[in-house]
Amino acid sequence: MAEANLKRVLLIDDEEGIRKVMSIALKDAGYVVWTAESGEQGLEIFEREKPPLVLTDIKMPGMDGIGVLRRIKEMETDSEVIIITGHGEMELAISALQLEASDFITKPIHDEALFISLRRAEEKISLKRQLRDYTENLELKVQEATAEIQRISDFQANLIDNSLDGIVAGDAERKVVIFNESAQRLTGYREGEVVGRLTLEDLYDKEIVDLWLSREGEAPDPASEKRTSHLDTTIQSREGRKIPIRLNHTILRKEGHKVGCVTFFQDLREIRRLEKRLVQSERLAAIGQTSATIAHAIKNIVGGLKGGMFVVNKGFELSNQDYLQNGWDMVQRNVAKISSLAMDLLTYAKERKPEYRLAEANTVAAEAVELLKTRAAEFKVNLTLEATEGLEPVAMDVSGIHQCLVNLINNAIDACWPEICGHEQGQVAVRTCRDPDWAVCFEVEDNGCGIEASNKEKIFTNFFSTKGADGTGLGLLNVQKIAQEHGGSVEVESEPGKGSVFRLLLPSGPSKDTEDLNENGTEENENQEAYSVVAQADRRKS
Repeated sequence: MAEANLKRVLLIDDEEGIRKVMSIALKDAGYVVWTAESGEQGLEIFEREKPPLVLTDIKMPGMDGIGVLRRIKEMETDSEVIIITGHGEMELAISALQLEASDFITKPIHDEALFISLRRAEEKISLKRQLRDYTENLELKVQEATAEIQRISDFQANLIDNSLDGIVAGDAERKVVIFNESAQRLTGYREGEVVGRLTLEDLYDKEIVDLWLSREGEAPDPASEKRTSHLDTTIQSREGRKIPIRLNHTILRKEGHKVGCVTFFQDLREIRRLEKRLVQSERLAAIGQTSATIAHAIKNIVGGLKGGMFVVNKGFELSNQDYLQNGWDMVQRNVAKISSLAMDLLTYAKERKPEYRLAEANTVAAEAVELLKTRAAEFKVNLTLEATEGLEPVAMDVSGIHQCLVNLINNAIDACWPEICGHEQGQVAVRTCRDPDWAVCFEVEDNGCGIEASNKEKIFTNFFSTKGADGTGLGLLNVQKIAQEHGGSVEVESEPGKGSVFRLLLPSGPSKDTEDLNENGTEENENQEAYSVVAQADRRKS
């Protein structure tokens, strides 16, 4: 309340002179003053005006000052009463103080003592009002805080109950203390059947629970301990069925001690079903794509065979040796295409580990170059080998790497065909070199038509080919597959109209395979040599 509201005084005294003198002093000090000549009259004014300050003489006819004090205090107001006494009335003054009078002043009354008592009474009233306001506000704040706590509690309970995830919490003794509605729907248990009755082991595998709560006692550094983890496991339904779930759990701690854990889990049955359908769809799509690609390639080859047969038949019909030779060459070329397609499919489909043996990178590259020199000459391409001297032998699957190089060189020759790139003389260089991060690098560079930027990211995808009807897209797929089986990599740089560079990068190979060479190494060399001779003869025939 404002300080001005305290400047109101009721003065009760049976002596008129005292009333007049004190009224003047009080009014001069800014007080509003009411006067009464008796206790009864003073109480009437008090009940009507409710002044905060009362000055009353202690001895008066009729109701004395003590009576006035009692009656005012019975009204439970903030008003303060100051008793006016004479020198011989000290015992009465003390009695007044015991009845919660604010103060007493003695006659004759000095202004200084009067105003000191009034200020004390005003301060006392202000403190009481502040305390009351604070108490009332505190009660209101407690009510508001209690309502907020209840709101948060209700929200959290609602959040837990309506969560799409199952939520299960256990205490330090592994007893279930929270079991939300999603967990009830998933398992078939009702909350009353689980909370306080079942343990975490009754719902999850015991091994999993033991893993969560394996560390007992106080954690020395809770901040460094991994408190949460997730895994795919199962939960036990009421009927005893194992339901697949994806589960996250958190260890709960208080002052460094474990007090329980809480788990959140999702039902994986629908996800597993959708994943299975997705795998089936992808498998069917892959089968369809593979079938369509192979059918298209075979159709082109069959067309070539029919063309060759037609020319051969014409040769027989006309007894023309040139027709016979040209037709037979067409048949041989298309038979070779069928053989190549079948080998590429087998290589791509078969999962195998490389059969490592130590080999000279220069020797493997030289065999591939020698095998394809005739074909390069037919395409008017200059095929060269630039071998780096002093390369250490590398553990590799020789036939697999040989196949990679043959594929890369064939692609480079095709890219330099004059009818495609317009070069009068195509150039294909095969190099062996060192690489700081790999044991050896095989490099095949051409000055052919190059690869469009939009196609560079597609050349290692299923059945993509830049050769149109003449390609199946399996060649580079097999190169990448064999490189990855070795733990290696394939890199490509290309610029349309200027050519391409393919790099086949190989590691040193597994140490256990390089310590002891394959006992059949000599036989493998002979097989590789035989393969090279036969393949070269086939190329020359075609």
